[in-house]
Amino acid sequence: MNKEFITYKQALALKELGFDEECIASYDNEGHFKDPFEYNSEETDGYVTNSSLKDPKNFNASSNPALLKNYLNNSFTAAPLYQQAFRWFREKYNLRGFIGFRPNVKQFDCHVYDMSLSGKEYVKQRTMEEFNKDPKVGTYEEAEQACLNKLIEIVKNK
Repeated sequence: MNKEFITYKQALALKELGFDEECIASYDNEGHFKDPFEYNSEETDGYVTNSSLKDPKNFNASSNPALLKNYLNNSFTAAPLYQQAFRWFREKYNLRGFIGFRPNVKQFDCHVYDMSLSGKEYVKQRTMEEFNKDPKVGTYEEAEQACLNKLIEIVKNK
């Protein structure tokens, strides 16, 4: 099931960009995926956010003292699903990521569009030269990662 979640490195980048949506899992400070059932469901309703991961009452320390230790080290990062991350970029930054398939070369590619642009700005953004610079990879999952990395890069450079 871990393949449904963005990578640890991507989760850290989203956290830096202000991602604080409810997630069902997290990563510890070493990048290990944390099972959602380790959280105290009475306090978190089974969800975590980067904000809630800073609050010790949200962990069942009696059943897992390591959770409290990690909390004290402020070492958790929310782990969103890919669909959550893409939705967040759409809603917060009006950026869309699309994954395509090139049958002639049997490769996937990803394209990012800034939907706030209009007319000539949009056309200029998507010239064939720019289109051909978009990452091309062998699998759909690699294209998802490349697309998300590109979205992160665009927002960091704004």
